[in-house]
Amino acid sequence: MAATVALPLAGGATLVAAGPAAADEEDYKILVVGETLGFRHSHIDDTTRALVALGADNGFTVDVWDPPNDSAGWWGSGSPGQPDLTMASTPFTSAEDLSQYATIVFASPVDNTNSLNPATPRLLDDAELAAFQGYIRGGGGFVGLHAATDTMHTVPWYSELTGGGARFVAHPAQQTATMRVESPAHPSTAHLPAVWERFDEWYNYTTNPREDVHVLLTLDESTYSPGNGAMGEDHPIAWCQNFEGGRSWYEGAGHTDASWTDPLFLEHVLKGVEWTAGVVEGGGNCVTFPEVDALVAGLNTAAVGDGVIAGAISSLLGSARSAADSDDPATAVQVLGGARSLVDHLSAAAGDRGLLASKIDDLVVWQSALVDDGPAIDLAAEAELRTMGGKQYVAVRVLNEDDTPVDITLATPYGSKEYADVAPGKNAYQAFATRLVEAPAGEVTVTATTERDGETVTEEIVLAYDGTA
Repeated sequence: MAATVALPLAGGATLVAAGPAAADEEDYKILVVGETLGFRHSHIDDTTRALVALGADNGFTVDVWDPPNDSAGWWGSGSPGQPDLTMASTPFTSAEDLSQYATIVFASPVDNTNSLNPATPRLLDDAELAAFQGYIRGGGGFVGLHAATDTMHTVPWYSELTGGGARFVAHPAQQTATMRVESPAHPSTAHLPAVWERFDEWYNYTTNPREDVHVLLTLDESTYSPGNGAMGEDHPIAWCQNFEGGRSWYEGAGHTDASWTDPLFLEHVLKGVEWTAGVVEGGGNCVTFPEVDALVAGLNTAAVGDGVIAGAISSLLGSARSAADSDDPATAVQVLGGARSLVDHLSAAAGDRGLLASKIDDLVVWQSALVDDGPAIDLAAEAELRTMGGKQYVAVRVLNEDDTPVDITLATPYGSKEYADVAPGKNAYQAFATRLVEAPAGEVTVTATTERDGETVTEEIVLAYDGTA
C-alpha cells in the first residue's frame, strides 16, 4: 500500500460535488480515516491492517489519513497515529480530490466533541467538512465503524450521515451479547446467522435512528447488561441508508482487536465497504419508507390524474409501512405490489418514474426476505414440570424432525445441556433438577444448529412451562 500525498489546490479549495471513483472498475481505492483528537481506540491499527489485507484479496487499495498529534487530555498525551502509513497532508481538500475514493471509512476517529462545546477542535474543520459534504452529495460512499458515532458531535449533518442523528452516549463493560439480523438479504448480512452472539463493547446512542435508516442488526438487551443509556427492546446496532446522493453504512461493534481477525465480522465489514462503493447490490439496497415517501412527495402533480395516483401511492406506502412495523412483511409485500403497479400509470411529466419504481422494488425485496417460510430447522419440542421423588424437575424433550443431524442446546434456569449430531428422528431429552418442592413458572431456550450448503443454519425456540409455586 502506498500512501497518497494530496496537495492543496492553487487558489483555494474547490467545493463542487464530484462523483466518486468508479468502483465497477477492476481495482478501486478507499480512504481509511483514523485521525484521533480524543481517546484513541487500539483497534484502529488492526482495522487498517485488516482493510489493507481485504483490499489485496478483493480488488481495492487503501490510503490512510491518521497523522500523529499532541491533542493531550484525560485520554493521554496525544495520538501516535500511524506515521508509517498516513498521507503527508489532509485528503479533505475538495470534493474533486476526494472523488478518487469509492468509499471513505471512519475507523473510530474520536475527537472529544461530545461535550458539545463548539470551541472544541473537530475531526474536520469547516473547509474539510465542506469537501466531505460535496463528496457525499456527489455520490460518495461512507463506512462508519464503532466510534464513528463519537466524533464531530457538534456537526448535525455528520450525525445524520452516520445515522438518523444517533450519537454515542455510553457503553457498559465489554461482554457477550446477542445480535439479531433484521435485513437478511442485504449483502453485508446475508452470510450471518440470524442470531449472532459476540463479545464486544456495546454502544448506547442518544436516539434510536430507526425512523431514518435501514436497520441491519439489533442488540437483544436481555442477553447482556446494557448499563446507563439502555435503549430498551429496540436497540439498533448496525444500519445503512441512501443519504444526499451517497451511501452510508454503520456498524457499532468492532471495538475489540479480536474483531479484526474474525472471518464472520470481516466479511460483514467487507460487504459494507463494497455496498457503499457500489460494487455489490441487493437486499433492498438500504431503501427506507421515508426515502420513498420523499420521492412521491416530490412528484409533479399538476395534472389531476397524477395527483390522484400519487395520493393513492402515498396511502399504500403508509399501509405497507404499518404492516412492516407490525412484523407482517407478507402484507407489506402485497400492498407494495399495488403501489408499484400504480407508478406505471403516472404521466412522464410527473417525474422520474423509473427511480420511484426501482425504490419500491427495493422495499419489496427487503420485506420479502423477512417473510417467514417456516422454521429454519424442523423440530418438535416440549417442556414441563414433573415431580420425581418429592422434588420437581424441568423436563425438556426435543425431537429432530429435520432431514439432517443437528446440534441442540437446552438452556433452563437450572442449567443447560448440549447434544451433538442428534440424528433425524432422534430425541434430545434432559430432566433438570430444580432442587425445589414447588418451582415457579419459567422458560426453556432450545437452540439448534446444522450445516446446509456450507452455511450454518440456526433455529431458536423459547418454551414456557407452568409452575407450582
